[in-house]
Amino acid sequence: MKLREELEKRWLIYQFSNEKLFDVYNKWWEKFYIWFDPSADSLQLGNMCAIMAAVNLMKYWNKCYFLVWWATWMIWDPSLKEAERLFLDEKQLRHNEQCIYDQLKSFLENLKKNFWINFDYEMVDNYDFYKWMNYLDFLRDVGKYITVNTMIAKESVKKRIDDPDKSITYAEFSYMLIQGYDFTYLFQKHWLQLQLGWSDQWGNVTTGIEIIRKKFDKEVYALTIPLILDSTGKKFGKSEWNAIFLDHAKTSPYFVYQYFMNAADEDVERYLKVLTLLDFETIDKIVQEHKKNPQLRSGQKELAKQVIKVIFDEDSATQAEKISEILFGEWDKIKIISWFKKVDIDALYKETGGTEIKLGMMNDPEVSRAGELWIKELCVQAWLASSNGEVKKLIQSDSIFCNENKITDIQQTIKKSDFINWVLLIRKWKKIFKIVKLV
Repeated sequence: MKLREELEKRWLIYQFSNEKLFDVYNKWWEKFYIWFDPSADSLQLGNMCAIMAAVNLMKYWNKCYFLVWWATWMIWDPSLKEAERLFLDEKQLRHNEQCIYDQLKSFLENLKKNFWINFDYEMVDNYDFYKWMNYLDFLRDVGKYITVNTMIAKESVKKRIDDPDKSITYAEFSYMLIQGYDFTYLFQKHWLQLQLGWSDQWGNVTTGIEIIRKKFDKEVYALTIPLILDSTGKKFGKSEWNAIFLDHAKTSPYFVYQYFMNAADEDVERYLKVLTLLDFETIDKIVQEHKKNPQLRSGQKELAKQVIKVIFDEDSATQAEKISEILFGEWDKIKIISWFKKVDIDALYKETGGTEIKLGMMNDPEVSRAGELWIKELCVQAWLASSNGEVKKLIQSDSIFCNENKITDIQQTIKKSDFINWVLLIRKWKKIFKIVKLV
């Protein structure tokens, strides 16, 4: 399959500067770049669409330069925002940059492991482009190739100028020149001919094309990628409530799993194409199987597993599936817990907001009897109820379960042998679970 056909079928083309770019990058061994801003110490799911676009270009044996906008973020783009953004200090930018590098490397290593593709890539920082350039050099080498007429015609600038209640600084106004010079620098140093960008950045992306054309009389290319939207039409991003971070410390595999388990049926096929490297025949089989019985959500399950394998790894995908089955499925929950490794127990404990009980408490006469813990005390300790009185009411209404056995007596006690794999599963009503860990 040719490059353009693959990108189109994967919903990864929004706009491009020239049809020729697909022939150039279909022949292998070309270079391109994509950029990420270091505004935070983690990339987000919205960035995953762009990363996967780069990955699909790398599949054709092209080399990607992942550019972190260290210097650019010190200026930043108006970007259709209504107010100037806050500047970050050098220490924070350096920290964010390193975190992004680490996440990209982990991401690509997971893909390599799962799909046996050896990606060629390099990490670059655009601070290196400017650290020895003075202001006069910048005006001479960059500023003279772009007219003010062109700059104020950009929608992101025009909107801020036209509205008297908004403003734009000179630093922000100059942003597009910096983005244009990034492309120019990489073209000169690496003979790099393509910039990948987001669909709302077309005006800024094409600035570099214009500079290179005027300065070197050479043609280079731009390709923009559609923003990922959820079923309500909102884009994933840092300002959205549904943001998912790619940093493993910020987002658990289970959280990602549940996010995609809640995907709308009509989104499953598109997400599989955009966010995974599964071949189209496999994706079609998943979708057709899902359509036979949509209420089983088999498409969402496969989507969730595949995305977790890319962001985390295969073990994390299996773990998330098991935890989801314990909390929402029909399988034998206690048997699943008995099979868990320590890392799986710890993940389940974290996801349920678990409680630790020290072994010595089983001999504390205030909370136990003859070496056995009162169930009422465990429910209060696990924050399933605020008092013994509330526990009594819950038990009387058949709402408390321990290891999936209904509790019928408030005087019931729990023995050490009731702990499975050193944990106890307590449930209130149908879906509120707590893990009690014996330590």
